[in-house]
Amino acid sequence: MKTIGYSLMSAIFLTAAAAHGGAETATKPTTAATEHPSMQREKVEEAHATVVSADPATRIITLKGEDGRTGAFTAGPEVKNFAQIHAGDKVVVSYYRGIAAQVLPPGAAASKEVNQVDLGVTAQPGAQPGAAVGSAIRGTVVVQSIDTKGNMLTVLKPDGATRTVPIESDEGRAFIKKLKKGDKVDVVYAEALAVEVRPES
Repeated sequence: MKTIGYSLMSAIFLTAAAAHGGAETATKPTTAATEHPSMQREKVEEAHATVVSADPATRIITLKGEDGRTGAFTAGPEVKNFAQIHAGDKVVVSYYRGIAAQVLPPGAAASKEVNQVDLGVTAQPGAQPGAAVGSAIRGTVVVQSIDTKGNMLTVLKPDGATRTVPIESDEGRAFIKKLKKGDKVDVVYAEALAVEVRPES
């Protein structure tokens, strides 16, 4: 799963970065006064479950979590080796979230476009069943107000709407302290979900 999941995560992030030409520098820490503030944060959460049933005809798989709760899901076409899934198989699900942001140089024009990249990775034929799907969104927002005490940031989105978001991570809170009203910030946000079926030994 980690091979499937992390290769997808990397592909999503790098593809979106190349689309705006600035994320490579945005992911590097600020080391000189001439550089513009930037930040990057990535988080992976993992959960384990057991297959209760898997119906090849409907492609519905029922999973039981470690907390005893069950849930049914439909396996999409990206899960190529569905026939290999059996009751009792162990499933690992990983959820990735990553964000990179960089303040644009003074005078830079804010893009009015929002670019989205959707990618998928599947297990090779004959390999253990597994798949990963994800997307990345890149756009430019304009800072409207910063509340460093309440850790809230209000931005103007490319569609003209204003949004106030809570800043929960230490990286984000350190980043908004470097911002000022009117700053244009290029943002890449990526999400990916990876699943691997691990047969019982």
